[in-house]
Amino acid sequence: MSQPAFQGPPPSGPGAPPPPPPQRPPLRHAPGILRVVALAVAFLGAAALLVAFALRGRPAAPSTPLTALPPLQAEHDQRTGEDVAPFTGFAVSVETVPPGALVLVDGVARGEAPVLAGLDCPPGREIEIRAEAAGRRAATRVACRADALVKVTLRLER
Repeated sequence: MSQPAFQGPPPSGPGAPPPPPPQRPPLRHAPGILRVVALAVAFLGAAALLVAFALRGRPAAPSTPLTALPPLQAEHDQRTGEDVAPFTGFAVSVETVPPGALVLVDGVARGEAPVLAGLDCPPGREIEIRAEAAGRRAATRVACRADALVKVTLRLER
């Protein structure tokens, strides 16, 4: 009788082949679980849409009737040469000739003309408005006022 072949561990060493990787059992998905999840997602999406449409409703009518306000009429201040319009707070509208000059209010750059700058300053305090472009400059001083918009036009000169 012949002896059975040796069934021990595979040989190891420099000339031995690498051991085969361990095998995992195949993953099995229950085919019904995917359908249940898909149906649940679809149901929740439909329910969310229904709730969104139900809550949307129509916008409420304003409690006070809307009326058009007359346009602001600027008054020309003969003493200073400024156009002054009623306004809540204090702001300065600066235009330059030619347009596009850098406008500085109390040394702070506010952008290129035309500029509208809202300011937080007490009535009576003077602010300096300067404009600069390509070596040309102009400047003026304006007194802060209560609830006013002051319009200033600066003509740039060399």
